[in-house]
Amino acid sequence: MTEPADENRNESSTRTLMTNVVSEYIDKCILCHRCMDVCPVTKGSFSIAELNQATKEGQEVPFIIKEFTFNCMQCGKCVPVCPVNIRRDYMVRYIKFKIKDKKPWGYRRYLFIKGPDLTGIKAITQKLYISLKKIIIRDHARYMETPPVQKADVLFYPGCYIYSTKTVRQTLRLLNHLGCDYAVLGGVTVCCGAPHMLQGEFDQADHCFELLYRKLKACDPKIIITACAECFETIEEMKKKFNDRFEVLSVTQYLLRYQNKFPTIKIRGKILVHDSCRFHRESPQGAAARDAASIFGDLSEIPMNQSSSCCNQWNHDSDVGNTVRQTNYLAAVNNGAPTLACNCLTCYEEFKKIYSDIEVIDILQLFVEALDAM
Repeated sequence: MTEPADENRNESSTRTLMTNVVSEYIDKCILCHRCMDVCPVTKGSFSIAELNQATKEGQEVPFIIKEFTFNCMQCGKCVPVCPVNIRRDYMVRYIKFKIKDKKPWGYRRYLFIKGPDLTGIKAITQKLYISLKKIIIRDHARYMETPPVQKADVLFYPGCYIYSTKTVRQTLRLLNHLGCDYAVLGGVTVCCGAPHMLQGEFDQADHCFELLYRKLKACDPKIIITACAECFETIEEMKKKFNDRFEVLSVTQYLLRYQNKFPTIKIRGKILVHDSCRFHRESPQGAAARDAASIFGDLSEIPMNQSSSCCNQWNHDSDVGNTVRQTNYLAAVNNGAPTLACNCLTCYEEFKKIYSDIEVIDILQLFVEALDAM
């Protein structure tokens, strides 16, 4: 579902567009409560009417709704159930914008060094962080915060996850195996702006968005690939906004175009694919992950009585219920498969931190293991 004001996106800032569209949504809302019924986060005892009132421009946000707002992880489960096609996730994001100066430390910490043109202590900390990472991760330090000097048909955009060494190393190895012409653009200074957008930091998100597009155009790729669902979503939005011709693919989608260059062998037993908020099972990216799991193992599905869980990353541990949800989800996964394969880097990074009997892997690891077994 697209935002009603999308056709005007070239002419207005996100702040203006969100203000206008949220006002329209409030007028359309029929107070049916379906969005809250499916919402997975911890909620207080407030009505939809009270939530709508708190969403309005210039209205105060009561404490109980502030708590709910910061608990919101922008999973989007509220969207498909709405009978009048409004986006409650955008409405809650707008409240985050209204109270962005009051956000918890977990929110502020996550954005502390992300983005271009930082100033003060943030800029100093960002430079120290980058310098340290370039020393520690020497094998791909040349890609960090450095736009490619040569154009290439394929641009691998890891964004901020350039520092997630395992996933980046796997991707580079697989691209080298294919022998494709590629360039790499990554680093906290070329953040796509999605983390800012999901926190309601609309102006910073717009700034990241515009600067990143200029860097992408300088590379002039035919295909842009990424393993981060938030980066993917943002680059697709760029393509739509600027009416550009490049193709956006998940890394797995791209690899499957060259499936004949990988051995078709069963390297694992049962594998369950995690459906992320943005690479859900009905999406082409979700389908590609399932295809990969079927090629290299035996695809398993989560029990029907347990819906796939959001990884809970985007409320930055604001909600004390996160741990219980994650534990229950992994217990349900354990009933179906010993391996959970994540098709989104954000989900992989979040789930691998949790102690459980489940082996959590990046979906790209299956391709690497197939090469090792060849």
